[in-house]
Amino acid sequence: MLSRNPGLCDQCPGSLIIFIGNGPKIMYILSDVVTADMKINLNMNKKRILILHTGGTFGMMPTEPDQILAPGSLQKELINQVPELKKIADLTLEIPFNLDSSNIGIGQWEILGESISLQYNDFDGFVVIHGTDTMVYSAAAISFSFYNLTKPVIFTGAQIPLTQLRSDGRNNLIDAVELATMELPETAIVFGSKILRGNRTKKISITRYEAFDSPNYPQLGEVGLKIRLYNSNLWRPGGPTEYRPGFAARVGVIAVQPSMPTFAVRSILDSGLKALILTGFGAGNLPSVEPDWINFIREATGKGLVVVVASSSPHGSTDLSLYECGQSAMQAGAVDLGNMTVEAGYVKLMKILARTEQRDKIIADFGHNWSGERS
Repeated sequence: MLSRNPGLCDQCPGSLIIFIGNGPKIMYILSDVVTADMKINLNMNKKRILILHTGGTFGMMPTEPDQILAPGSLQKELINQVPELKKIADLTLEIPFNLDSSNIGIGQWEILGESISLQYNDFDGFVVIHGTDTMVYSAAAISFSFYNLTKPVIFTGAQIPLTQLRSDGRNNLIDAVELATMELPETAIVFGSKILRGNRTKKISITRYEAFDSPNYPQLGEVGLKIRLYNSNLWRPGGPTEYRPGFAARVGVIAVQPSMPTFAVRSILDSGLKALILTGFGAGNLPSVEPDWINFIREATGKGLVVVVASSSPHGSTDLSLYECGQSAMQAGAVDLGNMTVEAGYVKLMKILARTEQRDKIIADFGHNWSGERS
């Protein structure tokens, strides 16, 4: 059981509460504004869900004069656009930050993790509204920060802002909130009709409503007339829930291309990085003649770096034992990504490096399956 946050209200009418930022807080209860020291009488027949809005297209508003999308004021629009949310659960909306997701990284992952950790015992589930561009990174970060998660943490967002015609944000949010009331002990992404494991997901489209897919793991469920969960695909906790913060930004990713010279990136070996993901071809093959990426790997591992070889192909598993080029990389000290996504592998290495810089320990931890990210 995680430490309990004593700040949740319990004696005032209403079912939608909004906290903004870390300073003086304002709550919005439906259309009424109240001060943060007022208390809320929650309907005990409904699950209690915390919505964490972090920014992204979902809450953006067109700005004058060019109608460029920028972070907007979500609180009023959420009430106006999706009033039926209050029928699903007792909701608290917190806005820890409001950013384009391209600007979300380690600092914001820590804020999200801390918000969930401090309020873990106060809520039955959590919904994170997030921009689509880096949603999979943040979902992986949260999945690696909570061991034996027993409550749903559901990421969602939108391809079109909530306030605009034909926005997908409304249905995505309704689905996410309903899913957060169910028995789903995972960090998941619900988007379009799909329910996906967060650390298995990739963004596959910038234009389609179904913007995400899980290439190497089946869906956790799907949204139709009803929400269906596939219990055999769900991750099950094996002990008490534990929150482990910390990430280290000492990981690099290089997408190797045919005839790409190693001198273009050789300086990275002396940059202070501790781990490097090389995206190669097929099952993890890299050029070994001209240019010689095998010698580059040998240099990197000689300097103490962990080198992980991934594939540019989203489906399937990297296996360095299949072909001569892969075997040469393995003999030079590289390890393979397996069937993890590059995004999840990148975040997992950052998490491991916050705990150890010993190369053998990093490799061993990387090979363990923490929360269903590999198989």
